[in-house]
Amino acid sequence: MKVIINNQSYQFLEGSSLQTAVEVLKMEDTSGIAIALNECIIPRSQWSNTLLGETDKIIIIGAVAGG
Repeated sequence: MKVIINNQSYQFLEGSSLQTAVEVLKMEDTSGIAIALNECIIPRSQWSNTLLGETDKIIIIGAVAGG
């Protein structure tokens, strides 16, 4: 199935979770990020339980330090 992550298309198997997407992107340090699935923030504790669907849109937002 096709899923859009930060405006790029990716292919995943049916039954893949949001955690699977994070692993495919090889995101080793996820401490400073938030993930929105179809414009809804998904808590980190639910990443492995949140299944992806055809044409889902994921936005990964990283925290930026500054002042």
